[in-house]
Amino acid sequence: MSWIDVNWKQNRPSDTSIARLWDSVTVTAEAETLPAVDDYLAELRRININGGAFIARFHIVGNRDFNWFATRNRWDDIAFFSRLFSHPVFASALPEVATDVSTAELAEFEWSTPLTLDGELARTLVMGGAYEKFAGTHREAKAFGERVADALFGDRFSDVLVFRCDKPWSSWFFDIAWDATTVLIDKRRQIVTVLVSTDTD
Repeated sequence: MSWIDVNWKQNRPSDTSIARLWDSVTVTAEAETLPAVDDYLAELRRININGGAFIARFHIVGNRDFNWFATRNRWDDIAFFSRLFSHPVFASALPEVATDVSTAELAEFEWSTPLTLDGELARTLVMGGAYEKFAGTHREAKAFGERVADALFGDRFSDVLVFRCDKPWSSWFFDIAWDATTVLIDKRRQIVTVLVSTDTD
């Protein structure tokens, strides 16, 4: 099962079903190690010396009603970000980040695209932190972003959704220029990757 193929014969779940939809959703932390991603995380942490950076990946399995929304990209209808970021498994994987989660700020997530993810990751490096900067060239930052994107989804661009937010949706962020969150939803593998970074002067 994946979130790729839409069952057009299935009716929209009722409000009652939606209210208890997350009760049967299984969220597990992914233990797979991706060296390119780990290297990127290490560089983010180096340049965000007064803040930090974290990445976590989650495998999500929902019921038939959950899949109705997931296959149609109706993420807002099921409060996807707020429910995921307040989930116990998320809190266990990222305890520092999952503090005082603001549902209002989670509404600020904007659609991006896997076609430009490498560039967005490079931009975060080039922007640097409050006091430390990426030591390489822009081309090297772009190549870094390309390696991360390739590790996460390879050539499967049509399988992946990307969302970004520069708002401080939890108290871990410093609510300043260096707040960044990227969420990648791999619809074929049902894996959600969350990358956060922040810094302050």
